[in-house]
Amino acid sequence: MSLKTKIPARLKALFAGVALSKKSIDGITEKASVGLTDESTDDEIDAVLNARNEIWSFDDQRKYDDYQAGKATKDAADKEAARLKAIADGKPAPIEVDPNETATEKALRLIMEKLEKQDAVIAQFGQEKVATTLYGAAETRLKSKYADYPEILADVLLDVKERSFQDEETLNAFLDRKEAALGIVIQTSTNNSLGGERPVGGAGGKPAGSTKEASAAEVDAAFTNFKI
Repeated sequence: MSLKTKIPARLKALFAGVALSKKSIDGITEKASVGLTDESTDDEIDAVLNARNEIWSFDDQRKYDDYQAGKATKDAADKEAARLKAIADGKPAPIEVDPNETATEKALRLIMEKLEKQDAVIAQFGQEKVATTLYGAAETRLKSKYADYPEILADVLLDVKERSFQDEETLNAFLDRKEAALGIVIQTSTNNSLGGERPVGGAGGKPAGSTKEASAAEVDAAFTNFKI
């Protein structure tokens, strides 16, 4: 039986319950093999392992292995979180650097990173351009219908701007819902003012100054369910 088999077996027998990583076991086996041969007895191997345990206990090494395993898990989770965040933000995913990369590989990596950043900037510019174009279309459509209702017009346009629409279909669906809600509000406001104004104490109509245009806040309060 070779030392590569004997030493791990004796380690397990002498220090039962001390679960070391494969990397640690391989390292211990390599160092303990110095001065031993495949013909070495169990007692000779045990003497080497016990001496090693006096210098740095295998239980302490187990704790170190556990720490390293936990750190590796956390590092992997952090990298994955950074990658997902980059995707959500529309940025290139972080590139994991090989510590052993050559100068040529590093140069190529830096070039690729630069190109990816440029692509991200171009994509962002494209999204902003689309949003601006759609905002202009919404502004034209709304002004043709609500020029007499400046507060409502300003409120809806602000809503459009904040949502930064990226396609015409979604924008139009949003505007259709808004216009349906506004139509009801404006019609109600108009109906309430049909009686006209009259002097205080007069007959018929409504008291002077009793009617007013529905404000943007009133529209939002009454028709929040129409928002998307």
